[in-house]
Amino acid sequence: MQSAAVDVTPAREEEGMILVMGYMKFAAGEGSKVAPLLADHAKVVAAEDGCEFYSFAFDAADPDLVRIAERWSDAKALAAHGQAPHQKAFGRTLRDFKMEGIKVDAWEGDYSRNLIGG
Repeated sequence: MQSAAVDVTPAREEEGMILVMGYMKFAAGEGSKVAPLLADHAKVVAAEDGCEFYSFAFDAADPDLVRIAERWSDAKALAAHGQAPHQKAFGRTLRDFKMEGIKVDAWEGDYSRNLIGG
């Protein structure tokens, strides 16, 4: 008896969740100077429609390396975030700090499961 193929592709909404990860590497001593700006900006962004998670975290081994983690409900929410006046002002203000490198990537997240904790 042949078994029928079963489609195990997860059901998807019209647009899926977007995950963003990256880093900003500041020159020596700049991390402590930029920290208040990052904290204030994260609070503002967290209130945006479609923002499910938005965080800057300093690397435990390098106080001038900031890790970026974001989760957006969909691509439209992420696009709106990029066009928000406060986001554009944030980008301009970052120019006041000496940054040695930056990389930020986005992925469409169509799979998730809890690995540890609640």
